Amino acid sequence: MDARAEFRDGDLRAQLKAAQRAAADMTPLMEDIGLALETSARTRIAETNVSPDGVAWPKSFRVETAQGGKTLFDTGRLRDSITHIAGPGEVEIGTNLIYAAVHQFGATITAKSAGGLFFRLADGTEVLVGSVTIPARPYLGISAQDEQLISADLVPAWWAEVLA
Repeated sequence: MDARAEFRDGDLRAQLKAAQRAAADMTPLMEDIGLALETSARTRIAETNVSPDGVAWPKSFRVETAQGGKTLFDTGRLRDSITHIAGPGEVEIGTNLIYAAVHQFGATITAKSAGGLFFRLADGTEVLVGSVTIPARPYLGISAQDEQLISADLVPAWWAEVLA
């Protein structure tokens, strides 16, 4: 009796080659991740006012006064400027607004002249001070929910499509 087994690995080889090609250029996956992170950042600015780490932002003077509203959201310009650039192995998310980094990281602005910093508050009060400290209100970053979405939904869905 002659027993013989044969293993034909054509389909497996094809899937492995597809996986190898896809891993070399994951731009479609990075695009999906970028869109998800954009949505999260925009939601933080317009709705939750909570950092990616889950820490509530210090309220702005405008919000604490009778004018109300949301911190970092007045005209919607910061929210609407959030964008991303996807590449083969990475995605960048951010904004080109000149004041964006001040809100993300915080800053102390000091007067350049002895006259001080002069500005008008939202309630119309005129103020002259030597410096102003703006607290950090991180709106960019990856939250635990973002991590879950990326690792449990976006990455597996992308691989399933690649290997289909």
